[in-house]
Amino acid sequence: MKPNQHNLSILLTLAYTALSSALMFGGCRTSSAPTAAVAPPTRYVSAEAKLKELKIELPPPGPPSATLVPIVVAGNLAFVSGHISKQPDGALIVGRVGEDLDVTAGRVAAREVGLAILSTLRQELGTLNRVKRVVKVLGMVNCPPGFKETPVVINGCSELFMAVFGNDRGKGARSAVGMNALPSNVAVEIEAIFEID
Repeated sequence: MKPNQHNLSILLTLAYTALSSALMFGGCRTSSAPTAAVAPPTRYVSAEAKLKELKIELPPPGPPSATLVPIVVAGNLAFVSGHISKQPDGALIVGRVGEDLDVTAGRVAAREVGLAILSTLRQELGTLNRVKRVVKVLGMVNCPPGFKETPVVINGCSELFMAVFGNDRGKGARSAVGMNALPSNVAVEIEAIFEID
C-alpha cells in the first residue's frame, strides 16, 4: 500500500470510529441543554358551534340610523356602537335598575343587549368565528344615585360573551357605570370593541 493510501485509510477509520461513538451516545449535540417544547398553534372555540350548543338564537340586527352605523371595522378591530336593551320581540326594556327593575331583571336586560351586539357582529363579519377576542366592553346602567350593583348588571352581557367565545377570549377590559338617564329610558346600553381575523 502506498503511503498516501495508508494515511487515507487511517483517517477514514478514525472518522468511522468517531461517528459510531457519537451515534452510540445520543448523536452529535452541540449543547447539553434540553430542547424547548414548541407550543401547538392556538385553536379558537367555534363561536357559531357554541351558539348551537347553547341553543342561543340571535335577534335580527337593527337597521342603521341617519346619524350612526351599528359597527365600524378598522383594521383588525370591530367597534360596535351602543346597543340598547330590547326584548326578543323588539320591545324596549325600560326603567331604572334598582328602582323600577331589580338587579336580576337588569342582568337579563344586559344579556339581551349582548345578544344584539353578537347579531350586529355576525351580520358585518359573516360569522362570529372571525372574532379573536373581546377587547373592551363599556356597560351603562340606567339607575338612581347611589346604586352600587352596576358591575353585577353588566355581568349579564359579559357572561354571555364568555359562554360564546370561551373564558379567556370572552373577557376583555370593561367598565360598568351608572347613568342618570339613557335613551328612551332603556335600562341598559352597551358598546364593545372586538379583535377580529
